[in-house]
Amino acid sequence: MERTTRTMHRRPTRPCRHTAMWKDAWRAIRGNGKRFAAMLVIVAVGVMMLGGLNSVGRDIRAGLDGFFDDTSMHDIEIVSTLGLDDDDIAALRKVSGVKDAAGERVASVTTTIGGKQASATVTELNDRGIDSPYVTDGRLPNAAREIAVTQQYVDDAGKSIGDTLEFRPDDSVAANVASVTTTDADGADDATGTFADGKYTIVGTIIDPNDIVNPSGPLALVSGGKTVYPMVVSSDSLADGGNDDGDGTAAGLPYTSAVITVADAAAMNTYDDDYLDTVADARAAIEAIQQTRERERTDAVRDAALNAAMSALDEQKAKIAALPDGLPAKTAAEQKLSDAEQAIKEKVAAIPNAKWIIRDRSAVTSWEDVKTQSDMVTRLGTLFPVLFLVIALLVSLTAVTRMVEEDRQLIGTYKALGYTCGETMLKYLAYAGAACLFGGLLGDALGLIGLPFVFTRRLISRIYVLPNYPLLVDWRLAIGGVLLFVVAITGAAAAATVGSLRLTPAELMRPKAPKAGRTIFLQRVGFIWNHLSFLGKVTARNLFRYKSRALMVIVGVLGCTALMTAGFGMGSSAMTLMPRQHREITTYDVLAVTSAADHADAQRSLDDDARVRSTLPLQVGSVTLSTAHDDANAGAADSSDESTNATSAHDRAHDEQITAQLLVVSDGKSLDGYLDLHAADGTTIALPDASDDGSSRSGNDGSGNGSSRDNNGDDPSAGVIVTTNAAHKLALADGDTIDLTDAMADTATVTVHAIAQYYTGNVVVMTQSAYERAFDADFAPNADLIDVKADDVDAKIAFADDLAGNDAYLSVTSAAKQERDFAKSFLIFFVMIGFIVVMAAILAVVVLYTLASTNIAERERELATIKVLGFRKREVHGYVNKEMLLLACFGIALGLPCGRGLLGFLLGKLDLPGMTIVPNVAWFCYAAAALLALAFTVLVEAATNRSLDRIDMVGALKSPE
Repeated sequence: MERTTRTMHRRPTRPCRHTAMWKDAWRAIRGNGKRFAAMLVIVAVGVMMLGGLNSVGRDIRAGLDGFFDDTSMHDIEIVSTLGLDDDDIAALRKVSGVKDAAGERVASVTTTIGGKQASATVTELNDRGIDSPYVTDGRLPNAAREIAVTQQYVDDAGKSIGDTLEFRPDDSVAANVASVTTTDADGADDATGTFADGKYTIVGTIIDPNDIVNPSGPLALVSGGKTVYPMVVSSDSLADGGNDDGDGTAAGLPYTSAVITVADAAAMNTYDDDYLDTVADARAAIEAIQQTRERERTDAVRDAALNAAMSALDEQKAKIAALPDGLPAKTAAEQKLSDAEQAIKEKVAAIPNAKWIIRDRSAVTSWEDVKTQSDMVTRLGTLFPVLFLVIALLVSLTAVTRMVEEDRQLIGTYKALGYTCGETMLKYLAYAGAACLFGGLLGDALGLIGLPFVFTRRLISRIYVLPNYPLLVDWRLAIGGVLLFVVAITGAAAAATVGSLRLTPAELMRPKAPKAGRTIFLQRVGFIWNHLSFLGKVTARNLFRYKSRALMVIVGVLGCTALMTAGFGMGSSAMTLMPRQHREITTYDVLAVTSAADHADAQRSLDDDARVRSTLPLQVGSVTLSTAHDDANAGAADSSDESTNATSAHDRAHDEQITAQLLVVSDGKSLDGYLDLHAADGTTIALPDASDDGSSRSGNDGSGNGSSRDNNGDDPSAGVIVTTNAAHKLALADGDTIDLTDAMADTATVTVHAIAQYYTGNVVVMTQSAYERAFDADFAPNADLIDVKADDVDAKIAFADDLAGNDAYLSVTSAAKQERDFAKSFLIFFVMIGFIVVMAAILAVVVLYTLASTNIAERERELATIKVLGFRKREVHGYVNKEMLLLACFGIALGLPCGRGLLGFLLGKLDLPGMTIVPNVAWFCYAAAALLALAFTVLVEAATNRSLDRIDMVGALKSPE
């Protein structure tokens, strides 16, 4: 008998116990399919955003890196103020860490498109294959009079491969930024164009690796700069056929720049630290020979200029020598000849020293833009998953807690049979873990394939013209994202079951006592409580009775509303970007750019035009901004150890460089009516007076003239106004110094006089005297800001179109047309809005449906009771739905201001190149977000009404025992 009793109470064997538990876990998944689906969906969305957005960021960078590898893009570029010769290139090839180096010649030219003058840059293809353009159709030129152009030129000019084009040197800037003209005894300029004149046959279309911004995309419209068409020719198209005249350069022309590739750099990603370190080391090695090469190039240029000028006097010397001695005429001629020789020597000695400007890929605008865009997407890929992880935790806690409550008797039975707490908990951990695993796999599939395809192939391709983007899969991120949700949610499931598992089997097998009713605060407010109906009082009491569920509904709707408010606000902010720019800051109607030689005639024509109210002549150009370097610090670094040198080189490799539009205003001219420069707080910014440009801030240099120029000839006291976009990127403040490098490769150090609010593009404004002092160059107006009399938008655009038809103008920018085209092309924000709204809808539906179904399941006996009492369907629906509707309204009310805050946070993280987007949420954005959140609530209620209708009154009211 004793043996029989022991047998009856023996625990089940371990294999049987595990099999039973696993079967029960799978039954739980089938029996709680809706909750399981809710957890699966929320996990899938979170993993999708984590993996997808991070993958998009990597894909963009990998696309540019692969494109740079295909085109053998330079790692380092050197521009010299006196150009470079073959000796310089040969010396660079011998530098440690340099794989190869080549010289390039670039010329600024003008061509005609549709009867209008347009700017272009013609580049000679080097024989080393560095910076080789990407061919999209046809081929690269390999003979004289052949040329390859971009697809933009083909589209704008209406030409095709096989057609011809003509160009001529652009006299508005130097034809070659490093060209050195030879001077004869009379000082005449013998310089000719870099490339041969005449017609060129188009043999192919290309993508310039130095500029991959889509010309019709939002970034191009935001910049507002004039269109410059890149073109390439072979060396056979150089002036004089590219013959070497014996001085080390073809046709006597120096190289504009040297392009350099670094050993082993191509195998690395262009944004990785190992690449930046490798390039920095090579750059440091190049800097070691910089002074020597600058000195030798200076001597070579001066010697060549002197020899060329003196050779022009040889014939005159021979004639004078043939004259009889003692003649007064011979004496006078010899004196005149001696004076000419002295003048030539003085002029040659005045040729400035050569100065190298060494740049890495960070100076390439496209490289920096892609870096910024990818960082932005990656940041969003970290932010959004956190929100969905929190929501997933709330959903899983609700689902598992309800499952435990429903399984109280079963859990008590398991404990009575001898199952341990861990074995009993396994069912719920398996349930939550399965939802995470299946949801994570679905999220990985969507995030690693779907999102990158949509963003890169359908969205990013509208911003950049890269030929392809790889779809990279980071398995560490794919697995890590799933594990993150598995650990978090199974941990929440374990926490939800611990409380019940601590109870004894007897307590678990008895039904849980219903929550005791309590007097709520509203009952104490008699003038409200006494006027509520019976159902109203029930609703109020239930809201306070189930506080945790009410809080979760409010949080879910709050998150949904905030996301949609931020999404719609993002679109509203983007659409007001250009109108705000033109109505608050750039109040002129048209910016017209000519060559410096044509400006006087163009100005007279504008003065006589009855459609023009007023104009402001100024000088417009392009400059590169970078933080100023302290030469003293650089000298100190030379005496430090190698590790310090490597570190400083690494820092220089990471220096920010930004391209901006330079506006030089005549002294005494006012910007009123054309540019309203003010600080972010609205304080008006005035151009520094000519007398203030350094006189009040400069010290005496020891020469007695009060000059503040340093040893390099720079004038840090020359004040400039920098716009917020560039100031933010370079971390500038009033009084800081920056380096400006113009199109002639001349660099000047100037002081930031003030930082002006600006929404689109990067601009530097300075006065005529500040410019002349900083660059030691004459002010040469080549543009006008124009105020048109017409108030009609179409009339202003028509005026700009008429002006563009004038061959004297290189570029005509209409503010009205720019604003109109910007609204049409800014697709990126509309896609992001749609994406955010869809995510918000998923969030709302999952949370609300989970909570609504849980609410109905917990109150099934209560609802069955009121149905027995005669409540009709609509009354039963209202009995439950009124609570959720009120909670949703609370969530919407809280979500609208939270959405405004979220928008400010998101826009702060976007960091779009050349844009300062001010958060702006229009009233209809709030209305749309509130109505959609309310609509999602109503839809969920409509879906759960079927569950209310299917409640079995008899079955629900049976005794649990």
